[in-house]
Amino acid sequence: MNQEIELNQNKKFPWGAATIFAVASLMVGIYASVTLETELGSDLIAGANIFGGIASLVTAFIGAGLQYIFSKFPTQWISKEKNVYKYDIWSAIFYSSTIASVMNVLIQQFNLQENFIVSVLISLVTTGLFLFFYFSGEEKKSNVKKAITIVQIVWLVLGLIVSISILMFVSNLGI
Repeated sequence: MNQEIELNQNKKFPWGAATIFAVASLMVGIYASVTLETELGSDLIAGANIFGGIASLVTAFIGAGLQYIFSKFPTQWISKEKNVYKYDIWSAIFYSSTIASVMNVLIQQFNLQENFIVSVLISLVTTGLFLFFYFSGEEKKSNVKKAITIVQIVWLVLGLIVSISILMFVSNLGI
């Protein structure tokens, strides 16, 4: 028991994972602004790239923070545990979000972003990656494992419902 407490106290914020996440988010933002610039034919490429990269980075970290809040606190509530391995949650968010953002760029390249089946598969893969990275850290209590799994599945289902609703709305508009 004392060894477990010592391991938890030595854990630190996953700066390596955050750096990988930041670089990937920045590159996705720059890539998106470059492709937008080539489509629009604007002469302000450098300024748009910088703005697009910074906006992408800020948005990505706000999204990661929200995902952390909506993962950690429901997990604590369900598991009745105060320690839900917050740094493992951060690592899982950073790694799974990095992979998901790269997959989304590839999907946009194949022009499949409006395909419902692809959208569902990306959501499933992202949730699976989150759980994989979370569980691959130190050994966790079984009630915390169950709680984080329940929370992630609930968010997956809610996300799929919202995704279906948006896809149906957009297809009815004919956009």
